[in-house]
Amino acid sequence: MSLEVMFMGVVGPSDEKRVCKIKCIDGRWVGPLCSLQQDSNLFQSIFRPCHVHNIPKHTIITHKQTPITPSPELEFPHGSVINGRCQQPGRYKLQRDATLTCTNASWMGKFPVCIQSNYFTNYSDSAPPALEWSIGLGRRMVDVAGSLVLLPGSILHLDCSYPRLHGNPNWAWTSTYRQYPTGWAINRQERELRYRLSLYYAKTDDSGVFICTTPTGQDNYLHILIKDVSCAPVSSSELLEVEGDSVGLGDTVSFSCPTGYYLNGHNMLTCLPSGDWSAPIPECHVIHCPGLSLSDTRLRLHSSNTTYLGSANFSCLTGFMLEGSGVITCTQNGTWSNPVPTCREVICEEVKALFHGNVKFPLRRRVGDSVFFTCNPGYVLRGHSIAFCTQSGTWSHSSPTCWGSCNHPGEPEHGHISPRRPWYHVGTTVLVTCKPGYCPAGPDRLTCLAIRRWSAPLTICVPSFG
Repeated sequence: MSLEVMFMGVVGPSDEKRVCKIKCIDGRWVGPLCSLQQDSNLFQSIFRPCHVHNIPKHTIITHKQTPITPSPELEFPHGSVINGRCQQPGRYKLQRDATLTCTNASWMGKFPVCIQSNYFTNYSDSAPPALEWSIGLGRRMVDVAGSLVLLPGSILHLDCSYPRLHGNPNWAWTSTYRQYPTGWAINRQERELRYRLSLYYAKTDDSGVFICTTPTGQDNYLHILIKDVSCAPVSSSELLEVEGDSVGLGDTVSFSCPTGYYLNGHNMLTCLPSGDWSAPIPECHVIHCPGLSLSDTRLRLHSSNTTYLGSANFSCLTGFMLEGSGVITCTQNGTWSNPVPTCREVICEEVKALFHGNVKFPLRRRVGDSVFFTCNPGYVLRGHSIAFCTQSGTWSHSSPTCWGSCNHPGEPEHGHISPRRPWYHVGTTVLVTCKPGYCPAGPDRLTCLAIRRWSAPLTICVPSFG
């Protein structure tokens, strides 16, 4: 009895999804076997992958139209195909194979290299001739294999660069559809260097390799492919906004998302010679800011909306104060407008010493702690005798003052003092009044002097004679 386990595998640099399976046979796991193509019922063993350790100078290697950057971690599964071309087809000459296939850890074929043409050697006879082109009508684009792709109906002028004084180069082509006019360029500034082949109103049968050979035997070639290229139309949706509706070779479309969404993918795509867009169609995703984690145990998060323009509200435990913003907002780029705040303990400042008095402080001056004020003998407190440290870090009342004072002078017999208080501030004047039938025997007004004594002894009330 054999046990089979199937799973979805991801293989290759393009993260291709394949259906894979392993089997338990005679107590040993065998495999994995993976489908030849996604959702295929045909399975094969996973052979050893291939690697690209380095890329020759001036050469571009692509896999599925994506340029490759060499990396030890980058693996190409068995059966993968890569393409090589020169950075500037025509100005460089491609040698060896343009297409390589991975076969059990080895690339089948010779890795391509690009050599410089006479464009870089002052048009010497020892280098291949440079090939330049211009389009009189239509569009062109170089594909992943280095072919020059033209739309049907295009007009192409293909120039072989070689000094006219050294002789005439020779043009040859693999297409048997028709003959093409050749000769030195008509323009006076070009005719001493450019031996031209002209292709008028191109048709698919004109596709082929065009080769220029100099009198010294140096040659260079360019593969020209004539085909009608169009990509699948892309239309706007409820979220994705598309600008541009042309879908031919080299056409571009751009994308944007409404406020509150971000574009996941490229914002501009080009229609490639393969008939594919240069990247997958992007999508609009809701903007989300990262979730908030609180490392400060004294910090409290009251609400948190991580979508665009959502906010997070913070406060601190009693006795602590926020440092930073108490409200932060999720911005368009998916980041919070400010860092998460922190909490610091609230400590009220130390109160200055009381002139003619004393201050009794708590140990830490935390929120809720009290400070007490007293005055020296002979002085009286003006203000509050106690203050509390508040959440704002300030005292609930300002410091009082100690004023010099006089004690109550006493009540004269047959009279009284007004106003009547237990003590009086310096400068206060009291009035001595007598009962009917009596009158003051001295000053009827006494003033508390700065020396904290009354201006005169207490006046007595004596009988009046009338």
